[in-house]
Amino acid sequence: MQMTEDKPLSFEQCLERLEAVVKEIEGGNLDLDTAIARFTEGMELVKKCRLLLSGAEQRICLLLEGEGEKPLAADINLDKERNNGL
Repeated sequence: MQMTEDKPLSFEQCLERLEAVVKEIEGGNLDLDTAIARFTEGMELVKKCRLLLSGAEQRICLLLEGEGEKPLAADINLDKERNNGL
């Protein structure tokens, strides 16, 4: 993953790069080694996006708990998806 000025990529930047990688692979004009390198980069970007989303979810849960709110049913569904590798 690329870093700009020693600053990690934001979720939006990771997603934008991931979309570009997917388009490049789907274009079918890459040699095998380059395609594998792009696939590897894409998988790392997916991990980064999931990590960033998980952090955002945790912050939201903490904010809701601070306001006396109970976790939403959607949180349970997200946990099920995460356990299924989605």
